[in-house]
Amino acid sequence: MASATVGGAPRASVSLLVVSGPDSPELSVLQRLPAGVKVVAVGRTPEDFAHLSAEQCAGVDVMLNCGVGKNAGKRDDIRALWPRLTNLTWMHSASAGLEHLLFPELVEGPVTLTNAKGVYSHSLAEYCLTACNWFAKDLPRLRRQQAAANWEPYDVEELRGRTLGVIGYGDIGQACARLAKAFRMRVVALRRRTELSAEEKAAGVMERMYSPDQLHELMAASDYVVMATPHTPATDKMVGAAAIAAMRPHGVFINLGRGKCVDEEALTAALQAGRIRGAALDVFATEPLPADSPLWGLDNVLLSPHCADRTKEFQFESLEFFIENLGRFLAGQPLANVCDKRSGY
Repeated sequence: MASATVGGAPRASVSLLVVSGPDSPELSVLQRLPAGVKVVAVGRTPEDFAHLSAEQCAGVDVMLNCGVGKNAGKRDDIRALWPRLTNLTWMHSASAGLEHLLFPELVEGPVTLTNAKGVYSHSLAEYCLTACNWFAKDLPRLRRQQAAANWEPYDVEELRGRTLGVIGYGDIGQACARLAKAFRMRVVALRRRTELSAEEKAAGVMERMYSPDQLHELMAASDYVVMATPHTPATDKMVGAAAIAAMRPHGVFINLGRGKCVDEEALTAALQAGRIRGAALDVFATEPLPADSPLWGLDNVLLSPHCADRTKEFQFESLEFFIENLGRFLAGQPLANVCDKRSGY
């Protein structure tokens, strides 16, 4: 593979290969590609690209991987195509998570990888605060009383003054923190770098930053805990039984990152025993969540099928971000959202 260039000399032309089902509606955004960008082909499997000559494959500079569900480009298909793309410089993923995309030739090779980090952050932050209010206002009780035509006033809680603990203070975690601050919550967080930047201090959102070895302290200090980490070897089952046991009895656990970052069996046991107040889960260790999972039947769980960020616009906005990045590539400017392939995010 050619040595990847992040920035450098401007380019007059780019050959783009799109890995996606051709029926993906968001591909309409590619009608606004910058001048000089030529789409070589659109397809999802190696068979879809079998008609390309060796010369055409060698001419591909950039690959876009996008699509949802049956239209999504798959890792094994991309890996099978990889040896033919001898001069690929840059690959962009229209998703934020990388665990279902990375393979050794990509990780070890020189191709620059970017993702859609930041595109989904606000919708996930809205879900986080909805989950907090779900428990604070006891919305399931309201629905039960409405169904029974039962007028029974009860005390509700405010989020004001409660503490939100954020595990993983990246784009998603920061979006959750800003929205929580608008509800006048206290915000603490955990990440590898504990120092606050000048901008973070000026924003006045964060009260304390914990290090990864202080996870139990963050759990114990928080009324609501939101997990917003990618799944990597370092975060696999990061929140285990001991961390869950450190939570306050009225604590609520919210997972917007990846299901495998949590010991799901330990969390389920704590929920069944009522050792914590509840959980709001959009992601799971196995997806789709098996029908025999006890999580389906727990009244203290708000469960959604990995769709908290699945707005009507999300894939369109993701491709719009790619086009912006493609403009940087053509201009020889540094790309946004360059991933650390070895770290997995």
